[in-house]
Amino acid sequence: MAGKKKMLFSLCAALLILTAALVFLLHSKEKEEKPEASGGTCMLTDFEAEEINRISIENKEGNYSIAKDGKEWVLIGYEDYKIEEDSLETAVRNLLSISADIIFEEPFDRKVYGLEEPEAKVNIRGSFGETTLYLGSFNEGTSSWYVCKEGQDGLFSIGKGIGDWMVYSPFVYFDTTLIPPIEPQTERMTERLTGIVVERPDLEEPLRIAVSEEPAQAYISSYELTSPVHVKTSLKAMNEEIGSLLGFSADSVKGWYQETEAAAYGMDRPAMVMTVSHDGVTDTFTIGAAAGEGTDRYMICSNSKLLYTIAEDKLVFLHASADDLFFELALLPDINKVQQVSLKLGEDEFLFLLTRQGKGQDGEELTVTVNGQEVDASDFRSFYSFLLEVDIEKINTDVHEGNPVMRIDYIYQDGTGDTVEAYPLEDARRMGVVVNGEPEFEGRIAYLDKVRTELIHLLTGEEIDTNW
Repeated sequence: MAGKKKMLFSLCAALLILTAALVFLLHSKEKEEKPEASGGTCMLTDFEAEEINRISIENKEGNYSIAKDGKEWVLIGYEDYKIEEDSLETAVRNLLSISADIIFEEPFDRKVYGLEEPEAKVNIRGSFGETTLYLGSFNEGTSSWYVCKEGQDGLFSIGKGIGDWMVYSPFVYFDTTLIPPIEPQTERMTERLTGIVVERPDLEEPLRIAVSEEPAQAYISSYELTSPVHVKTSLKAMNEEIGSLLGFSADSVKGWYQETEAAAYGMDRPAMVMTVSHDGVTDTFTIGAAAGEGTDRYMICSNSKLLYTIAEDKLVFLHASADDLFFELALLPDINKVQQVSLKLGEDEFLFLLTRQGKGQDGEELTVTVNGQEVDASDFRSFYSFLLEVDIEKINTDVHEGNPVMRIDYIYQDGTGDTVEAYPLEDARRMGVVVNGEPEFEGRIAYLDKVRTELIHLLTGEEIDTNW
């Protein structure tokens, strides 16, 4: 019995010794597999731009090289495309001098840090030979990339801004300007930008904008709508919507566009097709589907093989209608060229005759009669300015039946003339406005009551109130 106990005790002791040995061996192995953390910083690259001949980058976006051509940096294989100014120089500057934090100074598990299948490989060649870096995974906690250097043990980390240059697509360097901006001091807008056609599924007729054939006038737009109606655009539309196309640019280049991929980007059923005539050429911009969950859209241009993205707020014609663009005065006859004005309100008719005397330093003296009664010339000018402000709020090209409730005929000194008519609509509060026989606008019929009121003020010598 004593012998059995002794044997059992010996076995337990041996088991304890083996367990301790196993724990020690496992701990030792763990220490061998996980290198001790280091500290400090080092320079992974430290070159001068003059020393470098070429930087080659391989990543998931593609393989490309930045090389020196004389004193300039070029993107090899993309010489036919305009590159964003200084973008290549910036890339070279960021890659030729890279400071890194030292993580380990001895071998490590490359898979753990994303270096078994790197995100990018960067090869820098120059008078010094060549240096190759491999970019691993991104550490969200420290906002840095893991990196290692060929021929050198150890693991390093570099800042997000530097590592991002290694994962960029070659298209990030492309200039996204599609229509050059204007030089306002030396260039005329109407010479640069001569025509716009906007087609959208929601438009019955395209929006067509052209340079006006009329002589330029201060505070008046130099452009006109020719479809769906023929009318001047507003000065606001000229300066904002139309003017914004000079300097029109995309936000990014996604890559090459293939016709077979039209459906994937919404180009088979575009949200808008905008044709712009500028600088002696005509470019067509096709706007497709939304690019992701934001407000960007895919876009292609007829003069390029590239696929772009652009923010919707740059697409000023994506939702615009003729109502947003037209000049809110039916006519703008120059009072200095008018000889007579005939105004018919219902059954009442009024003939305004304008005569001018003298052309001295003080200018012409204007005399105005209404049905033979002389009225104050200054008061007439105020009334005339109100008469021009026929209330128009939107486009209406419907043909109107019946007789007009107002008609204004302007006869000019050269014998030509213009006519504005107003017709009642089914909605008793509204009137249709016809210019020179063409139905074009719609506005509030209450304007006619205001005309009668101010006409009485003119005839009785009372103050003209143009506010209503």
